[in-house]
Amino acid sequence: MTTSITLIGGAVIGMAAGSLLVPLTRRELAASVVRSSSAGDAQPAPDPSTEPRVTWGHWIALAAASGLIPAYVLHGVGWSVVALPPLLLLVGLVQLAYCDLTRRLLPKTMVYALSAAVIVSGIAIAAATNEWHRLVIATVGGLAFFGVFFALNLMNPRWLAFGDVRLSLVVGFGLAWVSPIALAEGFFFANLLAAVIGVGLIAAHKADRRSALPFGLYLAMGTALVLVTWT
Repeated sequence: MTTSITLIGGAVIGMAAGSLLVPLTRRELAASVVRSSSAGDAQPAPDPSTEPRVTWGHWIALAAASGLIPAYVLHGVGWSVVALPPLLLLVGLVQLAYCDLTRRLLPKTMVYALSAAVIVSGIAIAAATNEWHRLVIATVGGLAFFGVFFALNLMNPRWLAFGDVRLSLVVGFGLAWVSPIALAEGFFFANLLAAVIGVGLIAAHKADRRSALPFGLYLAMGTALVLVTWT
């Protein structure tokens, strides 16, 4: 299959999926804001009256990111069923990164749905292609990643919100599906981005040392950086 067909086909599929997910993202984000306000979370809950609308600009940006990033990855690895779990992960992370950036929230329903889609696809692919070793590595990687994030949350919830802990399982699974090295790189890049951007915000007087950081956003960015170099 030619390079142009791979890029265009992957982009069209990804943009269609991203566009269809935007209404779900808006609904689940609004519901999460209400639940967060009612539950009295440790972090200050956003004001529901200031709930951001998903404008046409946001909609186009989400659709474009959902299509172009997976298409680039698909171009690198080729049309292979083995690439499905990481590609699904990328499409879902685009939506979740938007939620974390705009409201500092990772809707539970979206995280659980993404986890189910990625993990079930991995199991189905392992059964169909006999890639059981890849499934085992991905499972161990996901559980290990979850364990690290869970421990950090236990030590100090201000370091890492539990929404990031939930997300870590599927991110760990998706990255370890590629390789254990990809998992380590994703964690490294996420922390590097959080540190660099955090220092930049402090220097610009837009945050201080006690400000909460949307680590889910950096986790998504770190995962994307790793996957776009996957060959």
